[in-house]
Amino acid sequence: MYESENIEECAKNIADSIEKLEQENKQLHEEKANLLDIEAKLQARVSEELMAKNQENEMLRLEIENLKQRCEKLTQYLNKRTTNEID
Repeated sequence: MYESENIEECAKNIADSIEKLEQENKQLHEEKANLLDIEAKLQARVSEELMAKNQENEMLRLEIENLKQRCEKLTQYLNKRTTNEID
């Protein structure tokens, strides 16, 4: 009888250990899933910020090109006036 109680206790300990490990495994999977979700959201935010900065830079490039062209036209106009005044 002593041995059967010992075997039952051992089986119960094994079952308890397996249950604890399964619970821990489930928690670890949940934590992993949460972290993967957070990572995906952070990567999306980084991508959005990069796209916004790229768009801002492109707009600035266009504005600069436009300003250069306007300055060139003004310079040409002033050069023509100066040339005409000299003649």
